[in-house]
Amino acid sequence: MATTDASIVFNVVYPLKCPLKKAACPRKGGVVDSSGMDIQCIVTGAFQENAYLVFDGAGKTAVVDPGEDAPRLLAALRDAGAELAAVLLTHGHLDHIAALPAMLAAASVPVRIAAADAAWCFTERNSFFPYEPVLAPPETLAADLAEGSEVRAGNLVFRVLATPGHSPGSVCFLLEGSPGSPAALFSGDTLFAGSIGRTDFDGGDDAAMAASLRRLAALPPETRVLPGHGPATTIARELRVNPYLLAAAAR
Repeated sequence: MATTDASIVFNVVYPLKCPLKKAACPRKGGVVDSSGMDIQCIVTGAFQENAYLVFDGAGKTAVVDPGEDAPRLLAALRDAGAELAAVLLTHGHLDHIAALPAMLAAASVPVRIAAADAAWCFTERNSFFPYEPVLAPPETLAADLAEGSEVRAGNLVFRVLATPGHSPGSVCFLLEGSPGSPAALFSGDTLFAGSIGRTDFDGGDDAAMAASLRRLAALPPETRVLPGHGPATTIARELRVNPYLLAAAAR
């Protein structure tokens, strides 16, 4: 793992050893961080995509990017005694949405995505090995994520940051912590620990990615970054070690 920042605390089911500190949580098997957030990360699929279960403390859960392995995600919800309230998609690539049919078969909940990605992610443009079958658009799809909008799931309130570059409709979700505690940024494939998402896919855009990174670099340095792949990090750490974020911030 690339980070040992003590400020990054969440429950991670990861195939590699993870040094993130854990604290007691009233939810059986769960972990709560210093900001009161209860977040579980489950690594899914062939591309080791991070799916996040975000619990509101009152029995409701939002799932961010259910990439694959729906039985594991649903089992985690059952084990927590939590009800799925919404599915939030940072972007439309199949490694981030492949579990949608099974998740929605278990609970018909809103699926939120930006219109620019909804326009292609349920078409043949989104078919690639090993995720070759094209998904049908969910009946509960709401292609309404836009800059500055809020998404509510139970007691959770996520603020949408439009961050195109990896895909036309890529977004990040910002979840504020308790007063005086850092926020969590679900960064999808825009920002990783030490790297960024690719821009050479269909719909990728180098200039848009640079602009997106520039705005993420301006977030409070203590903001915790929970990416679509790989370990968690912070804005402060990335401003020390991530050449792409450093270059964008310098422009």
